[in-house]
Amino acid sequence: MQNLKLKLKQLTNKVCANVFVVILASAFLFSSPVNAQSYSSNFADPSGNFTASAPSGGCIAPTLNDPSNVADADLNNYLSITGLLNAPLTCTSPLYSIRAKLNFPQGTTFAPAGYSAGFRVQFSSVLSLSVLQSNITLRTYLAGSPRETVNGATLLNLSLLSGGGIVPLYFTATQTFDEVELIINSAVLPLNVGVDYRVYSAFGSIDVLPVSFGNVNAKIQSGSLYVDWNTQSEDNNDKFIVQASNNGQTWTDLGTVVSKATNGKSGGDLKYSFSMPWTGTLMAGFGLLGLLLVPALRNRWFKAAMVLVAVLMIASCAKERDGFGDLQNEDNGGKPLYIRVAQVDRDGKVSYSQAVIAKR
Repeated sequence: MQNLKLKLKQLTNKVCANVFVVILASAFLFSSPVNAQSYSSNFADPSGNFTASAPSGGCIAPTLNDPSNVADADLNNYLSITGLLNAPLTCTSPLYSIRAKLNFPQGTTFAPAGYSAGFRVQFSSVLSLSVLQSNITLRTYLAGSPRETVNGATLLNLSLLSGGGIVPLYFTATQTFDEVELIINSAVLPLNVGVDYRVYSAFGSIDVLPVSFGNVNAKIQSGSLYVDWNTQSEDNNDKFIVQASNNGQTWTDLGTVVSKATNGKSGGDLKYSFSMPWTGTLMAGFGLLGLLLVPALRNRWFKAAMVLVAVLMIASCAKERDGFGDLQNEDNGGKPLYIRVAQVDRDGKVSYSQAVIAKR
C-alpha cells in the first residue's frame, strides 16, 4: 500500500509538472536573485508620494493636469501640461515642478549612488536642443533634503524628446536618493503651438533602461487574463516575464515571452501579448476528466484507483499553485489585480514596466 501511495504521488507530481510547466517554469528559472534593480514611483495609493506646481505670479500658463498620475500604479496615466501660448510668459515663478518618491520594497529605503535617476517623459513638440538644455533640470532628494541638481546640458536622452515618444530622461547619481524632481522652465513652451507634455513616472535604476516601454494593458475576460504591451526601443533584450500582484509590493511570475527584437535590439515599435486561464478552470479540468473516464472503466477497483489518482492530483496541483490560487482568491474577493512586465536582458539584468490594474 505504501508503494502504491508513493507511485501515485510520483505520478501526480509528474502530471502537474507537465500541465503547469509553462506557468511554473519562470518561477523556478528566475527565482535566483539578480544584481540589477529598478525602482519606480508606482504606488497603489499615490497620496503623499508626489508634489507638483505650475508657473504662478501674474501669468496664465498652460495647465498642469492630474498630478497624482506620476505616482500611481497605472502606466496609462500621466501628468500633462497642456495649452496654447500666444505670447511669452512673464511669471514671478516660471517653473513647472514635478516631484515623486520612489516605491521601495520592504527593507530598502533609498537608491544607491551609481543609479540612474530620472523621469519617463513625452513632449508633443519641442524647441531647439539648446533651449531644452537651458530649461530642464533633474534633482534628487533623500529624506526630504536636496542631494544633486543636474541641468539639461548633461541629462541623458534629452535629444530624443524631439521624436515624440516616451523617453527615459535621466542622469547617473553620485549620491543616494529616494525622490526625483523634474523642473521645466516655461521658456521651453513654443508660441502659437498647442502643447501636450506628459510625465509618466520617476525611476531609479542600476543601469540605463534597456527597454523603452509603451503602454501596458491587462484585462480579465471570459475566464482568462490577457496582457498586451509594446516597446518603442530595445537594446540587448532577451525576454519578458509577466508578473501579478494584489498589493503592488509582492509579485508572482505568471509566464515568459521571448523578445521579438533581432539580436535583442530594435529601434521601432514592437507589440507583445500574453494570456492564461484566471478562474481555476485548469483545476476544474482535472476533476472533469476524472469523471468522464470513470464510466468507461469496467473494473470497480480500477475505477476506485482512478478516483484516488484524480483526488491526489488535484490536491497536489492545488498545493503547487498556491501562489496563483492566492492571487485568484483575493482577486475574486474584489481586490484589484496589478500587472507589470519584467524585462530581462541578455546579461540577466532586470528592469520593470509600470504596473497597471487589470480591467474587467
